[in-house]
Amino acid sequence: MPGRTSRNAEPRAVPKKRLEFAARALRDVEAIEAYYLEVASELVADQAVDAILTQAEKIAALDLKFRPGIRTGTRECVMTRFPYTLVYLTRAREVKIARVLHQRSEYFNRKAAPRRAGSKT
Repeated sequence: MPGRTSRNAEPRAVPKKRLEFAARALRDVEAIEAYYLEVASELVADQAVDAILTQAEKIAALDLKFRPGIRTGTRECVMTRFPYTLVYLTRAREVKIARVLHQRSEYFNRKAAPRRAGSKT
């Protein structure tokens, strides 16, 4: 269009999905915090938890799609500053963080296990 540049283009609305943490994911985050409180400091523990929560919020706000997960229907966001991976499910209006796992976890060192009938991730 004549006269229309990227500078005066209207910003696109980015729909924010609702963010939810599964009970296991919340326990994972609590265990990570406890670990860093024990081996490092309160500052490091706060930074680790903040990094996890910030990344989860970005996934939901920006509808980010990371690599397909080991389990059917999941995706995995590998964090860089701390050695954790967010395993999550994305739906039309929701992102659910299923687990927050250490990158050396046994979960990542095995082949995809078939889902059992009636089991939830």
